[in-house]
Amino acid sequence: MNEVTAWLVDDRVTTRGVADLYALLDHDERRRADCKDTEDGRRRFVVAHGAVRRIAGEYLGAPPGELTWRIGRHGKPELDGRWTGVEVNLSHSGGLCLIALSDKRAVGVDVQRHVPGLAVVAMARRYFAPQEAESVAEADDPVETFARLWARKEAVSKAAGGRLTQILPLPTTDHAVVETPSSAYRVLDLGTGIPAGFRAAVACEGRAPFSVDLVPWRP
Repeated sequence: MNEVTAWLVDDRVTTRGVADLYALLDHDERRRADCKDTEDGRRRFVVAHGAVRRIAGEYLGAPPGELTWRIGRHGKPELDGRWTGVEVNLSHSGGLCLIALSDKRAVGVDVQRHVPGLAVVAMARRYFAPQEAESVAEADDPVETFARLWARKEAVSKAAGGRLTQILPLPTTDHAVVETPSSAYRVLDLGTGIPAGFRAAVACEGRAPFSVDLVPWRP
């Protein structure tokens, strides 16, 4: 069975830690970080992208600051240049970042914070397949059910590198494999290790099963 490693990152990092991670970023990443509207937004961006560099760099035996990226044919960032050979993807929500790495298959990851008061039933009826919309409307906890389904769809979308709007209508309820127009993707919910109030999922291209090793990460 293929294995994916996923790192759970808490963005509550010291000022010194943020500065160290910022130093690893390339010119474009620094520009994007500096354009954030809030200090929290800047910190979260720096921590997430700095963590990706450290994690991928350690796996590849590469200096984190030397990693380079390009936009792939489906719009998904991919490692480029001297240091390649792994698929890496990140997601952040509500102070948490989730980073997944696979050396065999295209991978996508998503973490979703439960948002009390969000009109999840209306959103599900707008975006989801009818049976999924009903599962949200009839759930004991509609917010949790909506977040779980949305995390699955985001993970598939990010693994495929396509538009989320193309994935949202595709059924994921009780389906381990999601069929997209271009390929099939197996989806796995993450449970143990994900904090209360969040849902998370990992998707890999292909039908073959895979496992996820979830580990915490600190700079």
